[in-house]
Amino acid sequence: MVELLVVISIIGFIAVFSVAVFNSVRMNARDAVRVANIATIQRALAMYLNDSTIGYPGSAGECLDASTGSGKKLVDDQVLLTMPTDPLWPAVAPNPNVADDPDGFCYWYVSTNQNSYQLSYFLESSSKSGSAGDHTATE
Repeated sequence: MVELLVVISIIGFIAVFSVAVFNSVRMNARDAVRVANIATIQRALAMYLNDSTIGYPGSAGECLDASTGSGKKLVDDQVLLTMPTDPLWPAVAPNPNVADDPDGFCYWYVSTNQNSYQLSYFLESSSKSGSAGDHTATE
């Protein structure tokens, strides 16, 4: 009976440990996707600027989405086939204040003067993709 309890406790420990490791790997994978998506959006914005006579798409601040706003402009101008979205969005409702909200899972775009832009995104964990927390890509 004691041997059976020892085996059950070992299996339980292994199960708990593997779930923790699996969750960490999933967060790192989502962060890698986020960094790749931001790079794709930056390349699309550079192509848009190259074809535009007025500059980057103007925005006071928005979550990039293929159906509205600046995201729609990038897709309509065919610099992107589809607008990349955060792996957790829209499953987790985004909050535009990405810097102060760890649940702000969207790519927040601002371009008020159309000569520059700011892309904000959030990384869940510290990994090769970067440190955990909010990040900003600018041009």
